[in-house]
Amino acid sequence: MSNRLLKILLGALVGLLAAWGIARLVSGSGGGPDEAPFSLAMGGAAIDSAVIASAEDTIRIVGGPGWSVNGHEAVSDAGESLERALEEAVVGQLASRNPENHGRLGVSDQEGRLLSVYSGGDQKLSVIIGGRARGVRGAYVRRPGADEVYTVHGTIVGLVSRAVDDWRERQILSVSRGDIAEIEYEYGDTAVSLALDSTGWRLEPAGVAVEETAISSVLNQLSALRGIGFAADTVADTLTWEAAARVRVVGPGEAVVGDLTFLERAEEVGYYVRRAGSPVVYTLSKYSGDQILKREGDLAPELAEPGEGAHLSHSQLFPVCGGVAQLARAPR
Repeated sequence: MSNRLLKILLGALVGLLAAWGIARLVSGSGGGPDEAPFSLAMGGAAIDSAVIASAEDTIRIVGGPGWSVNGHEAVSDAGESLERALEEAVVGQLASRNPENHGRLGVSDQEGRLLSVYSGGDQKLSVIIGGRARGVRGAYVRRPGADEVYTVHGTIVGLVSRAVDDWRERQILSVSRGDIAEIEYEYGDTAVSLALDSTGWRLEPAGVAVEETAISSVLNQLSALRGIGFAADTVADTLTWEAAARVRVVGPGEAVVGDLTFLERAEEVGYYVRRAGSPVVYTLSKYSGDQILKREGDLAPELAEPGEGAHLSHSQLFPVCGGVAQLARAPR
């Protein structure tokens, strides 16, 4: 090979390398399998708290004896799930070096979700997670103050996209089905109960035996009762509970393991529910509420009044029960 040809080839190679470098600097997208420039893992440090801030809201997750989110009880695994998601997150290829692309990729200061994580009172991590990238759980990520945008994959993408209520604990009542010994119902001045004794379940005060199969759905719902959401504070503050049905769940030794009030929602399908002594108001599906608030005639068909049936609403339940209870106490 002549020296002239060699110089031409070397010159072409240098030109190609220079053009590639310039293209990388001005291009809106990266190329090539770059090594991850940073990690989201905490390196064994325990998370004290985390803040997820966006233009729509700010979510503050705080640890302690129990985790809280914006002052409410958080799901029990809030800290664990966040630590695991950060540990397993994979920061992948460079997507862009051009700050003009930040808005399009959802990682601008105004459009992204800024995740800040603290341990020992110090901020250990701060990243902006933006729009979805290719891949089911992929998104774009950028460090504040940096131009470079990378892809990130893992459950962290879904976690930072959660609304406040998705971080909150929705378990209303959790008790072993075998530990439920009595279920007391109240509506105004009317009271009836389902009581378990050595012979089985009985409907009181009528004293009628009830097959467990007839109350199986009641026991199933109460043993693991979960809300579908929460009433907004502005709504919860306006609710009146005078007409609410009250359900007490009694366990071994006559200990009250659950004391709930159910308020039928007039404007929507379902119920509002709250626990005694707690300001939290849950929303509950109509199906779950109806399974708990059984009619006396559902449990003991022989006590059903003529014409009582599917057309009777639950707002009429306890007055009917009261009539049956009075009948049971009348002299024979």
